[in-house]
Amino acid sequence: MAKERKFDFAPLPIVSDINDDIEVNSSQTESNGVPTKVTFDCDYALLEKMKDYGYWEGLTQKDIILEALTRYFDDAEIRPRPDKIRNKTKVGRKPKALVG
Repeated sequence: MAKERKFDFAPLPIVSDINDDIEVNSSQTESNGVPTKVTFDCDYALLEKMKDYGYWEGLTQKDIILEALTRYFDDAEIRPRPDKIRNKTKVGRKPKALVG
């Protein structure tokens, strides 16, 4: 007797199908872009204010930061980076030169 499945799972998409769906446009600034994780240092007092505000307003830290950034950049005139910098593939520090 065959074991009955409790759940039906949809097949995973093929990687090439996903890549076709993603518009490759490095200058995309729309809010529906692909989410990116960001990590940064924050002053402790500012973090505590954010936690207190989030508690009383029912917001997450993420919600507060995204709203603050959106408001900050709404009225700002922002020039795009040069293509040479924007399309840079390597990120991070330059490797140390080998002495020898």
